[in-house]
Amino acid sequence: VKCAPSNGRVKAMVIPLPSGALLTGAIPPEAAQDFKRLKWSIVALIASGTGRLWFACVEGLLGNDFSALLNMFLNIIMGAFVLKDDVHFQHFYSCLSTTICQQCAEQGMGGAGCLFPFATCNAISLAFDLLLKGKLLGLQPFGTAFLCSMIAEGLAAYFAWTSYKICRDQGASPAGQSVELEGGGYMRAGNDGSARTISPAPATGGQPIAASGSFQAFTGAGQRLGG
Repeated sequence: VKCAPSNGRVKAMVIPLPSGALLTGAIPPEAAQDFKRLKWSIVALIASGTGRLWFACVEGLLGNDFSALLNMFLNIIMGAFVLKDDVHFQHFYSCLSTTICQQCAEQGMGGAGCLFPFATCNAISLAFDLLLKGKLLGLQPFGTAFLCSMIAEGLAAYFAWTSYKICRDQGASPAGQSVELEGGGYMRAGNDGSARTISPAPATGGQPIAASGSFQAFTGAGQRLGG
């Protein structure tokens, strides 16, 4: 973030972001039931969001509800990334990963790694709907679609959170079903398109890292100049 010029110089302010834990790997079987419920809550989110958009346009409420509808659209996109390996969401994810969300897909985002952000965003959307748009419930038929969308947001947030807790606790699952908990690193896509986690370099305590191999610098006796 660039600040205003001071004495002819432009100062840059860097905002540090916390290096939270990232979930990587396949979904454990213990979370299969919660993921199934999460899938149907995302389907309900899509259906109720579509109805909410339609009735908002019909009743002239699009201007009042535009920001909330945009948040729902972003939550649905995030849900598609969560369920990118699901057979019913693969085409939707493929469309997103090759168009507007290509950069996110190239960084390996999706699956269990999006569970916590997805739960948080839906909980925030639900809170804003309740606090700022509760009076719209009385405007029918928009109010019915609005109520259904809030229920879908709450269910999506809840099942995403329960799935996240199960995946977080399954760090020592068998191979092929593991969900690794990575901290301090970041994810990006490898050359084959698969996600991989890049961890920061280990601390060396201020000491130089010894060079590997047979190369040795400054060998030989040498002579002192001016002596």
